[in-house]
Amino acid sequence: MSLSGKTCPDCHRRVKAPFQQTVTGREVCPDCANALFMGTAAGVVTGEVGSGFGVWAMLMRKVRRSR
Repeated sequence: MSLSGKTCPDCHRRVKAPFQQTVTGREVCPDCANALFMGTAAGVVTGEVGSGFGVWAMLMRKVRRSR
């Protein structure tokens, strides 16, 4: 019997939740899509790409640790 769910290409976790399509057209798990959205929003609000990347990296570390 196989496990249900798909493996996310970003965090490599096996998730049962339906995948979401990002702005770039990739299909990722909801946690990774949320991290990308929050990083993009932080970059837009502050006007600095570095701060957006920092928020995205912080959230992705949190997602990867929750395996």
